[in-house]
Amino acid sequence: MTLFGLSLFAQSGKLSEEKRKEFEAQKVAFFTQEMELTPEEATKFWPLYNEMQQKIRVENDKIRDLTCRKSKEAPEVTEQQALKNLQTLLAAEQAMRDIKKEYIDKLTKALSAKKVWMMIEAEQKFHHQLWKKMGKGPSPVQK
Repeated sequence: MTLFGLSLFAQSGKLSEEKRKEFEAQKVAFFTQEMELTPEEATKFWPLYNEMQQKIRVENDKIRDLTCRKSKEAPEVTEQQALKNLQTLLAAEQAMRDIKKEYIDKLTKALSAKKVWMMIEAEQKFHHQLWKKMGKGPSPVQK
């Protein structure tokens, strides 16, 4: 079931709104199963997880914009601009770590630490399967 959702993404690289919703449904099913969430746990988990992911996505977009846009300029970048880019990159990465810490704290108040650890494992497994389906080999290590 999850692999079907992953194949939707792998085929196009970008998702239409309909496919994105289907992909998200597959992700919910995957995480719910991997984490062995009860319905009560799921009602606590998903709002927090989705909120965390939205905040992380904002920081990821900053990094992606910086690295994709700036990589074309790399040979011509000035020392000053390179320093600014590095500071922006590090700030976004730090913001993501801070967001993860904040939400792990919130999640461990709503669920057991074991369930939160299972979430981290489910994320890694999900991303690994996604990268594998996309034919890109193992997923890059996220910090």
